[in-house]
Amino acid sequence: MSITKLKKLNLSLTTVLALSTGLAISACSAESANEATQYSVQSIENSDSRDFESVYAEANQGDPQAQFQLGSMYESGEGVSQDKNKAADWYRKAAEQGFADGQNALAKLYYFNMELEPVFNESIAWFEKAATQGQPESQYYIGFFYEQSGDRQVNYDQSLKWYRKSAENGFAIAQFWLGIIYSEGDWVEQDYNEAYKWTRKAAEQDDMEAQYNLGVMYANGLGVKQHDALAAKWYYKSAEQGYAAAQNNLAALYYIGDGVEQSYDQAFQWYSKSAAQGDLEAQTNLGGLYHFGHGVEKDLDKALELYRDAATKGHQRAKDIIQVLIQEGIINH
Repeated sequence: MSITKLKKLNLSLTTVLALSTGLAISACSAESANEATQYSVQSIENSDSRDFESVYAEANQGDPQAQFQLGSMYESGEGVSQDKNKAADWYRKAAEQGFADGQNALAKLYYFNMELEPVFNESIAWFEKAATQGQPESQYYIGFFYEQSGDRQVNYDQSLKWYRKSAENGFAIAQFWLGIIYSEGDWVEQDYNEAYKWTRKAAEQDDMEAQYNLGVMYANGLGVKQHDALAAKWYYKSAEQGYAAAQNNLAALYYIGDGVEQSYDQAFQWYSKSAAQGDLEAQTNLGGLYHFGHGVEKDLDKALELYRDAATKGHQRAKDIIQVLIQEGIINH
């Protein structure tokens, strides 16, 4: 789900061969949405210090928090052999006692885990029970189901309502997603101030995609005053966590010295990290560094190798660069 493309730097043809930033706000994939932060596990006090035997004993005595934690141990294989069916059994015991984290965990296990037979309607019912108790991850998923439909009618008002509840309860993915929704403006009025507010909240919880998006907002003055140094700060936080798009954009700032001290060496380092993850924009940019000998010994063969590989994989700018080089007689067809 890509969203609004943001402005790119206007550069001369020669510089374009070496540099381009992929300045677009990133939306999470369906897969990353399914791998939402385990709020429920994190909410259990001192869970790491409790062994399987003690948790099992408390669970057998009917303690719903222990039942939930035992289910989590079976699901993850912590202190016991992994068993998704036993995990579901213990989650259900906690859920039937009204324990919201157990309801949320049972709903996720049945909805997303293909090792078990999916029970979608029952899963949504448990999500709804947990959501009405204020469980923020379940609130996020209810919002997601209203937006993405499935077996229920799309209802954007309900979707926004539940996303907001989840975000206000501190769930970083909901905060991140609200930032996307308000940035895109597809089914709400586009509002970069709201997008900035929620993106910032998620970024401050170390969500690397939100940190990248916040960098884009500072770089482009969206919902906040344009500020290259703060763009670099948030790109760096995201890049340090391994987010390839942030690594590419941070490298671009180092290349031209916007918001950071200009450094071809740093540009080479971050482009290399991003390209190693398969980011074709960064790979093309890295080719530019080899092309001109910026931050690395000049090597036209290596540059062409990077350009051609990116072009073969469909990257349009790499294709354009190759065409320019052919037209200028630098390389043959």
